[in-house]
This record gives sequence, structure tokens and C-alpha cells, in this order.
Amino acid sequence: MTRRLEIALSEPGRVAELLTEACSTIDDAAYAVIASRDGLAIAAGGESGETSDSDVALRAAALAAAAMGIGDHFTAISAHGRLQSTLFEADRGCVGLFPMSSTVILVVGSRQSVNLGRLTAAAKKIIAILQVPTG
Repeated sequence: MTRRLEIALSEPGRVAELLTEACSTIDDAAYAVIASRDGLAIAAGGESGETSDSDVALRAAALAAAAMGIGDHFTAISAHGRLQSTLFEADRGCVGLFPMSSTVILVVGSRQSVNLGRLTAAAKKIIAILQVPTG
């Protein structure tokens, strides 16, 4: 049986380290934030580690919770099943919101000129890093 490494959300420093490592090794990810569904920032990391100390993580967490709630309603009224992601594309990059559980959201921001497909692939790599199988 494969066990998954459980990262204690009460250890935001360790989670932030993993996010920073992930963003430094995954070309298309500039920053990542773990947020609760009620809009609280749990941990953040980025290519230089600055995201964790910035107001960006706090704002991203609050907006992610609101956007995921709206996305849940859209998928419910359209009968398309459970929400898998919410994506925003701008002229200089993208931001994606990915539910990791019923209470936790992963927010991933791209580097400049990354499209939605590459952002989604980067987010899946970050999720894999956070859920590394153990022994």
C-alpha cells in the first residue's frame, strides 16, 4: 500500500519551503499559495521566497476562496460535476486555482507569457510534489 506524506498545515514554514522549491524547479510557476476555502493564507512560496511575506498571499487567498465558491456554483447549475480548477488568463500570464481538498486550495501564478495549459501542467507538478508517496 502506498502512503502519502502528510504535510501538517500547522507547519506553514515547511509548506512554504516546499512551495518555494517547487516554483524554483518548475519553469512555468512563479509563485504558489496554499489557502483555506474560507480565504486564509496558510503558506506561500515563490521564485525568490518573497511571496510568503507579501500582501499578495493574503489577497490571493481571499480572492481564491471567493472565485472557487463562484466556480462551484457555476459547475453545479450547469451539471458538469465537481469543480477541478478555476483559471484566469491575462496579457502577461495566468493564475490558476486548484482545490486540493474540500477545505484547501492551491493558487499558482505563472511567469510571463505562460498559457493556461502550461500553467495547469505546472500546478499538477506542484500538487505531485506536495503529495509525494512515502515508503
